[in-house]
Parts: sequence; structure tokens; C-alpha cells
Amino acid sequence: MNGWIKLHRQITEWEWYSDSNTFRLFIHLLLKANHKDNNYRGKLIKQGCLVTGREKLSLETGLSIRQVRTCLERLEMTNEIAIKSSSKGTEIQIVKYKDYQYATNETTSKEPTKWPTNDQQTTTNNNEKNDKEEKENIYRKFKHLSISLGEFKKLNEVYEKSIIDDILDRIENYKQNTKYSSLYLTANSWLRKQNVKDEPKRVNKNYSYEELMNMEK
Repeated sequence: MNGWIKLHRQITEWEWYSDSNTFRLFIHLLLKANHKDNNYRGKLIKQGCLVTGREKLSLETGLSIRQVRTCLERLEMTNEIAIKSSSKGTEIQIVKYKDYQYATNETTSKEPTKWPTNDQQTTTNNNEKNDKEEKENIYRKFKHLSISLGEFKKLNEVYEKSIIDDILDRIENYKQNTKYSSLYLTANSWLRKQNVKDEPKRVNKNYSYEELMNMEK
């Protein structure tokens, strides 16, 4: 693969800059995205987009599939990327690709669009701003459930991050999770049911969904 991408120094103020996994994945997506419209298996893949998958991204970046999924969820929630799945694969769009990689034939006097910062207002619409702020504070979200970064930090004071992520995966895959209204309370309950709290910061037995649900009765 030939060519290069443009990277503004202001990226150091980006909210995911200090998150090494999310930052690595996003830069990788920038590098792999089409710099111009191109066809893939009879389908037009536009500039700033790429067709890929979690397993492929895992192999290319060295991140685990779970880490890739978490990073994609974070980037999607903060509107850095848009994800669309089809029978031909997963298409990922860099939402502001043209802003980051503005055309080289523009006049040199034109300044590139600056990288969004944490305190930068990206819209004049208050409702959209509130939605963005809400998304930025979410650690994990699926279906109707979500857990904020603050709630995750509370759990992380007692449990290892890997244990929390494992419980969140189980809740997401549990077919009857629609009956839950709070992901934080549900995760906290499932963690306690595993008796992990008795041995903080250590991995304990992993129960099946059925065992967890029987404990809950």
C-alpha cells in the first residue's frame, strides 16, 4: 500500500488520544480507508470507507477481537465512524474523513479543518451537543442498556476490568436481557453472584447464564 495520511498535531487533544487501543485502531482505519471511491466485489466503496471485519482488524492491529469490538463501539458512539454490516462484510466509514484528509489540490492558504477537541463545540444545536456529551460518557452500550464511564469506574474499584468486560459480554448475549433496565445494577448483581467481590482483583469461577439466573431467583 502506497501513499500517506495527514495528521494534525491537535490530535493530541482528542478524547481518545490517551486510550492506546482506541487511538491505534482509529489511525489504522484512517490508513486503510479508501482515499478515493473504489469498487469492491461489485459494490462502490466511497472515499473514507473500508470493508473489513473484527477478526481481520484483530490480526492487522494485534488487538484482541474483544478489544477491537470495544474500540469500534467507542468510536461509533462519539461519531468518529459509522458501521454498516452486509452479506459482503462490514463497511466502516470515517465520518469526517474529508475534514481530516482535505484535498491536496486546494490552495495552500486554506487551513485544514482542525481535529475535534474535548471542549470544542461541534454544533450550534444544544440538543445535538447534549447527545454528544451523553455518548462520550458511555463505556459500553448495546440494545436498550448502557453503562457510563463513572459507573464502570465504580465497578473497577473492586473488580478487574477483564472480569467486568466478561460479565458485560454475558449480559449482552443473554437472550432475556430485555427485562433489565440498568446495565450497571445488573452487572453489579451478576458480579456479586459470582462471589468475585470476596476476592477482589482476582478471576473467579465463570458461571453459565442458567446458573446466574437460578441464583437470582
